[in-house]
Amino acid sequence: MKKADCMIEKFFKTPLSLMMLFSILFLLVPLQDMHANQRTYDHDDWEYVAVDMITQVAGMTGPHDRTPVTAEMLSQSLSRVDPKTLPGKLQKLYAELMSEFEEPTAVYSSPTMFFDVSTMISPEVNLKIGDDATRSDWYHGYQERLPLIDLSFDFGWSEYVYGRISLPYKLRIRESDFNEFFFQNIFMAGTSEGYQRVMPFDAGVSLGSSFMNFYLGRGQLDMGRGETGNLFVADNFQYQDFAKLTFFNDFFSYDLTYTHFDQENPVEAGQANSISDKTSFDGPHQSRITHSYTFDIADKVALTISEGAVLQTQDALDIRMFNPFMFIHNWQGFEKDNGYWANNYAGLDLSAVLSNGFRLNFQFVLDQFQLPNEKSSGANLFPNAFGALVNVTHVHASSTAFWKNWFEVAYTSPYLYLNDIGEGNENMDMILGYYLTYGSDISYTGYKHGPDSIVLAYGGNYDAYDQRLSFAYTLMYRLHGERGIRYDADDNQTPTSISGSEHIFDFWPTGTLEHSFIIDLGIRYSFHPSFSVATGITYQYDVNHNNEDGDSWQNLQLTVSCSFDPMEFVK
Repeated sequence: MKKADCMIEKFFKTPLSLMMLFSILFLLVPLQDMHANQRTYDHDDWEYVAVDMITQVAGMTGPHDRTPVTAEMLSQSLSRVDPKTLPGKLQKLYAELMSEFEEPTAVYSSPTMFFDVSTMISPEVNLKIGDDATRSDWYHGYQERLPLIDLSFDFGWSEYVYGRISLPYKLRIRESDFNEFFFQNIFMAGTSEGYQRVMPFDAGVSLGSSFMNFYLGRGQLDMGRGETGNLFVADNFQYQDFAKLTFFNDFFSYDLTYTHFDQENPVEAGQANSISDKTSFDGPHQSRITHSYTFDIADKVALTISEGAVLQTQDALDIRMFNPFMFIHNWQGFEKDNGYWANNYAGLDLSAVLSNGFRLNFQFVLDQFQLPNEKSSGANLFPNAFGALVNVTHVHASSTAFWKNWFEVAYTSPYLYLNDIGEGNENMDMILGYYLTYGSDISYTGYKHGPDSIVLAYGGNYDAYDQRLSFAYTLMYRLHGERGIRYDADDNQTPTSISGSEHIFDFWPTGTLEHSFIIDLGIRYSFHPSFSVATGITYQYDVNHNNEDGDSWQNLQLTVSCSFDPMEFVK
């Protein structure tokens, strides 16, 4: 008997056996309750936006802000609202959303499955007028630009499995004039396809039940309710490869997110943006693991505590990552040993209902956090790198549309996301970009405007219930220190500690400060569910442009596009 007990104990201490056990339990969990649509939505999808605004009008906390989320999660959030308390036409939208979550619109549907096809055709023109410009001077970055053709497939099976795949095609026309005028998404002449353009562009599978979901694939990933961006994890890249496990109910939600970055090697300035030898399954692997715990208190206050780490290892997975109660600390990322490197971080999100229509949202993120007994803390225990964001939003529901207004302030310290630890071409900042070179999708996975920034912004948007008309506006002041966003390999930020303090850095923006004043307007009109037109105009004036003392810069930028989906006629 003792021998059997010993064998059982040994089995459960074996990592492979634990993985097998976890897999079996995971497969059994959905069998308990198979009646939830697992279709996923990102934070900027209309369905998510509409649920968020309806709950805000009703004076409640909104849907789960760790997106993507499932139709079941949105349905549960919306069901907390009494539709009888909503204006007449908003009641209609409420019913339409509930119907969509229960039975999505599709080319083909039956009681056990649905299949949908989208063939979006979206020609787009971008034009700039003003001072000489470079690629990095475009206010709307690579992500916001439309592919010429986007062929998408969606399917659902037995209400607990959902899958999607999107195949985009992007023109490259007038490349020699990219700094002033171009069509669609383009790279500089002579560069090769960037990894973010390799098909399939967006693909994934989602499965679960009415209280849990597992998503595996490539797509958008975002955490928080920031208007100018989110500090902890944001969707600044075109996609991220990730796995996401969520357990949820009306009071508590737990999210485990594993993101894999195998494209963190910067290319030297002037070289082609090549993906050769960079898409291997071999190491080293750079990955990010995040645990988030969300508490929704009486539909009035939502509190999320998050912690995790960025790892650089030869092994893509470490079983310790999947322990939801593992507190990852003492990994400040100040050094690298034998090919292994780690950097921990933590975050806090708070969303509180002030009154019907008003919400207060707060974010705080801490990079390289330390406990008092950890040797790297030294005498000064103030955090090395952190960021904070706060906004107040208001939503008014008229007889035909939502009208939302917001005011936001954000601050990121000079060394947030930065570590300056690397060997050769490896970049281990948290996380800088898929390619640190001229023609790439450069951004942090955290705040859109990067470290060393102060942002004050006011904005709003109008969204008709029938989606016929929408427009948005933003007024922004942005201050960048010299360690703010940089777009060239030669300009990578290098943390330099203050003399006499081993790991304590400046907190005020550094060096020559760039001051940007930005006005951004956008409008979209749909003549039919199959056809819409859109235009956006941005004016930007910079003092000390790109942190060059005395260099003023101004530009007027215009984007015009239309979108047509012929498959809408068969739905």
